[in-house]
Amino acid sequence: MSSKPHGLIPQTLKEQPAHFQDRNKILQKVYDQLKNCRLKANNARLVRMSIQLEATVAKGSKSAQGYRFNMSVLLRDIIKHKGDFRKIKVLGQPLLAPKKGTAPDASTYTTSKPEVLAKLVGILVDPALLKKHGYILTRELDPTLPDHTIYTHCARCNTKFRKDEILKDTVCMYHPQKKIYNRETKTHVYSCCGESTASTSFLRLGCEKAKHHVFKSESYNDLHEISEFLNTNVIDGEVNVLALDCEMAYTSKGFEMVRLTIVDFFTSKTLFDEIIDPFGEILDLNTQFSGIHEEDMKKAITYQDVMDRILTPSFINKNSILMGHGLENDLNVMRIIHDRIIDTAILYSTGRYKSSLKNLTFETLSEKIQTGEHDSSQDAIATMNVIKKKIGVSVHQTEW
Repeated sequence: MSSKPHGLIPQTLKEQPAHFQDRNKILQKVYDQLKNCRLKANNARLVRMSIQLEATVAKGSKSAQGYRFNMSVLLRDIIKHKGDFRKIKVLGQPLLAPKKGTAPDASTYTTSKPEVLAKLVGILVDPALLKKHGYILTRELDPTLPDHTIYTHCARCNTKFRKDEILKDTVCMYHPQKKIYNRETKTHVYSCCGESTASTSFLRLGCEKAKHHVFKSESYNDLHEISEFLNTNVIDGEVNVLALDCEMAYTSKGFEMVRLTIVDFFTSKTLFDEIIDPFGEILDLNTQFSGIHEEDMKKAITYQDVMDRILTPSFINKNSILMGHGLENDLNVMRIIHDRIIDTAILYSTGRYKSSLKNLTFETLSEKIQTGEHDSSQDAIATMNVIKKKIGVSVHQTEW
């Protein structure tokens, strides 16, 4: 083994798939192999390449065993292809994306529909894991939870209030953006206004005001009070693959669906995209995040119309593969029970940390989304393309 060059240290990660010493040793091996294969490369550049390669594998590995296996594959490919980055893959994906203006190498893509379906089935989330992540998979009340709760906490300011008094005017001070930890000051800062949680200013309580508290129901015991859940296992039909995304708003009944977009995986066609009238009285359309405005609601259709159109043998049925990012939120507000799921939030999670769709899309596709108001159509397509990239399907292929 060669002497360790300056700066050759593994990246610090929130969740380490292996001990630092093990990562350090393997990183040295990556550097040694690259140096043997790419003698003309600048040493500083080799160090950066080695660190980036090892970190990419570390982030994508769920366990120490998986990390060692993935790194052994990478080291094998570096030797096999003599450091040719055009041929090396990391976690099954090409290391280098094709240059702009050039056609991608068709040999790197999966073009057979049966093969694609087999790969998708291979990454379906186990029902036990779905349940752990908040998916409702049964229409049975949880005996450990009350069947009906009068009190709840505001989803914005955390104030306890009565659900039956939600339409009464009050003062709800809140921060629309989540707090972010600042390593330098060792405090949490709200990105919406820059206010610190350690501040003594009145604004630390919130930089925006609303005249109603709002809430989100998460358990079946609470959610089924609005509308009963529909189980897709009673709908026989053809196998299909669909990407879903909902936009939600706060109403007197909780957090409800106000837009639903469904995109076909194989054709990339939008099959359904409608504004939906919620059960409760709208308190906040959450426009900053939902992208829904008051004028949009004039063309809203009813929840029942939506279910009649999408729960059919040729659309969403028991054999459908549904994909999304944090899809439990969407299916729960849709009141749908389904267990053939691919969830990119789970698929790319690192321990208890889940990457946002915005960050995941940038990391895997080098594309920026959600730069302004959210768009369920854009989010559904982005999720679908992230999965296509993972299993080696061209995002441009629409005929099979």
